[in-house]
Amino acid sequence: MNKILYVEDDEINAFIMRRYLDHWDVVLARDAEAALELAQQTHFPIVLLDINLGESKMTGTQAMKVLKNTPGYDKTTFVAVTAYAMPEDRERFLDEGFDEYFSKPVNYEKLIEYIENLVDSSQLAVRS
Repeated sequence: MNKILYVEDDEINAFIMRRYLDHWDVVLARDAEAALELAQQTHFPIVLLDINLGESKMTGTQAMKVLKNTPGYDKTTFVAVTAYAMPEDRERFLDEGFDEYFSKPVNYEKLIEYIENLVDSSQLAVRS
């Protein structure tokens, strides 16, 4: 089963995401610091990151940049999952280094299709 790291400070968003992505082993981190710690313990081929992480000292964008420089994460797929939903936000987050962007409320059918396409096309660096 593919592991997905989901970095989200909102309990309701985390609950809903885990329910929709129940085909995968979704590991939740409530802030950027917890995400970085989990990433040291386990490799995640997909990382979904909220951008505003409440009281975390880092944003999701900052956490993504740290993870991209972490050994073993050079082929990881990073997805912004955010309430930033203005037309220019998609390009801004892709320019920051995310591989994909989904605005909230998330279209879960499209997110699931995106993840399935990654797995099917072997674009993921899946490690157990």
